[in-house]
Amino acid sequence: MKVWLPFITGGSGSDVFTRYLARGLQATGHQVELQQFASFWQYCPWGLRFIPAPPATDIVLANSWNAFAFKRKGIKLVAVEHLFVLDPALLPYKTFPQAVFHNTFVRYFENATNKQADEIVAVSQYTANAYQRVLGGKLPRVILNGVDTTFFCPGSKGKQPLDNRVFRMLFVGNLSRRKGADLLLKIMEGLGPGFELSYTSGLRVDDMFKNSRQMNPLGRLDQSQVRAAYRKADVLLFPTRLEGLPLAAIEAMACGTPVVASNTSSLPEVVEDCVNGRLCAKDDVSGFCTVLQEISKAPEELAKLGKMANEMAVRYFSIDRMVEDYVQVFSSDRLRR
Repeated sequence: MKVWLPFITGGSGSDVFTRYLARGLQATGHQVELQQFASFWQYCPWGLRFIPAPPATDIVLANSWNAFAFKRKGIKLVAVEHLFVLDPALLPYKTFPQAVFHNTFVRYFENATNKQADEIVAVSQYTANAYQRVLGGKLPRVILNGVDTTFFCPGSKGKQPLDNRVFRMLFVGNLSRRKGADLLLKIMEGLGPGFELSYTSGLRVDDMFKNSRQMNPLGRLDQSQVRAAYRKADVLLFPTRLEGLPLAAIEAMACGTPVVASNTSSLPEVVEDCVNGRLCAKDDVSGFCTVLQEISKAPEELAKLGKMANEMAVRYFSIDRMVEDYVQVFSSDRLRR
C-alpha cells in the first residue's frame, strides 16, 4: 500500500502526528510519500488541487482543513480532525480576526472536506462529537493519536525523592488562554512556598511570568530537552480549557509523570482521576491548589500515579497502536466513495 501524506506546516501537534504516522507506516512495510507545504497555504489550500499525487498512490491522508484540496480521482481520501476550530466552546479564546477567518474560510474548507473525504477521523471522542454537531453527517471514526513511547519513557534513575526539596511542576504549551496560561500565576500564588513551576514558551515568546520567583522559564525546547523536563517534573500542570487531544499530557505520562489537568473536553479520555493523574474543575484555581498540595504530601501515591501513567500511555497511546488503527481504516470497506 502506498500512502501520500501531504501537510501544511504549522509548527503544531498535527505536524508531529504526520511525521509519527509516516515513520510508523514505513516501519510496517508500507510505502509513504511525505510532502510538506509552506504555512501560507493554510489560507488558500484550494491552490494545492493542482499538485499531482505521487505515482501508484493508494491512499491520501491529510488534515481536515485542506484535505479536500488533495482529492484525486481513483485515490481514497482520509481526513484527520485534530482540533475542531468551529467548536462553539472555542469562541471565547479566539481573537476577532481568528473568529472571522474560522467562521468563513475554515468553515468552507471543513465542509468541502466533509463532502469529499472517504473517511473522517477524529483524534478524540470529544472532537468527533463536536465535529458532527456542527457539520452534520456521519460521526467521524475515533483514532487516538500516539506518541513515541520508546523515546518518551521514564529515566533510568527514576524520580528524585521529595524529601527536603520543592515540589516540581511543569507546563508545556503556548502561553494562551485556551491552554489556561492565565491561571498559572494564580495557582502558584495559591500554593505558596515549596512549589516550583517550570514552563515552556511554545509558539509565543512573550513572558508574562518573568517577575515570579516560583516560575522558571525554559524557552522553546527540542524533543530531548522536553523529555528531560518531563522526567524531572513531579507532575505536569495542565489547566487547559479545551484540547483536541493533549499530546503534552500523553508525552508526560509516557515519561512516568502524572498529569494534573482540567476535567474538560478530551482530557478525561487521557487522564483518569486518581488512577494516572488528577482532574480538577475547569478554571477552579483553588481546586488545583488543593489537589497539588495533597499529592505533594503523598509520595507513595504520586509514585503509583506515575507508574500507571506510563503503563496507560504505552497501552493506549503508542505509535504502533495508532498505525495499526490507520492501516485498518485504509483497508476498510468503510471507505465509502
